[in-house]
Amino acid sequence: MTGRTVERSRFRSDTVNMNHWKEKVIVITGGSDGLGLAIANHFATHGGTVVMLARNEQRLIEAAQQSESALNYVVADVTQDDSVANAVNDVVSRFGGIDLWINNVGKSTRISFEDCQPQDYAQLMEINFYTAVRCTLAALPALKKSSGSIVNIGSLAAKTGWRNVAPYATSKHALAAFSHQFRLEGPTNVNCLFVCPGPIRRQDAGQRYDSQAAGLDPSAADAGAGVKLKGIPPELLAAKIEKAVRRKKKELIVPAYTRLLFALLQISPSLGDWILRRSSK
Repeated sequence: MTGRTVERSRFRSDTVNMNHWKEKVIVITGGSDGLGLAIANHFATHGGTVVMLARNEQRLIEAAQQSESALNYVVADVTQDDSVANAVNDVVSRFGGIDLWINNVGKSTRISFEDCQPQDYAQLMEINFYTAVRCTLAALPALKKSSGSIVNIGSLAAKTGWRNVAPYATSKHALAAFSHQFRLEGPTNVNCLFVCPGPIRRQDAGQRYDSQAAGLDPSAADAGAGVKLKGIPPELLAAKIEKAVRRKKKELIVPAYTRLLFALLQISPSLGDWILRRSSK
């Protein structure tokens, strides 16, 4: 009897989710692989009309072909104002509007603090921060019209510093501030969700930073630059993001228990920094 109740409850929940996203248009930057593709697939299976944005058309085509869901795409360079404006106009023209825009494009790096040059910070600020600002402002008129939502994909590094990732953490802190300003001053009918996940599982997670981490602590090449956290399956994070958007939450931190550390950092920076150093591999 209990099993049947649970099964029926899950069926009703799935039906509600499907109905919620039916005929809604979801745009995801950097949607051709990794977390972006997982998010695209999740929203598509829940009834949404998903549009992936990326520069590489071939990768977009391959992602759409390999997906079990119907995925659409628009080729766009989110580092260019005109390209983003054209992409927004294209999406609105083809699909009738935009209900959810997810700023997922991002990049990390591995470099010691003293070796960082201004150009290292500038590069990560462009990719992790200015792309989100550019896309948000371009999509805002359509989102105001639909009373939609913005999602900015940050990182746990948006809440704290970490060794060997200074430009990355700095750019994500900027994104956190932009998201907060949006909540305070943005249109009241457009929700802004800031997502702060820990390391996300990737097929290339054990190799992608090998060359950058040469000469640094061996753990620097690991996902999360050696933080003692399990990798988050992108499909799980995608599901959590969908649920948080549907509930119009303002922030999503995964894993949730790290909030305690962030609170402690505000109360006692010295103690918080000591815990951070003890938390590395």
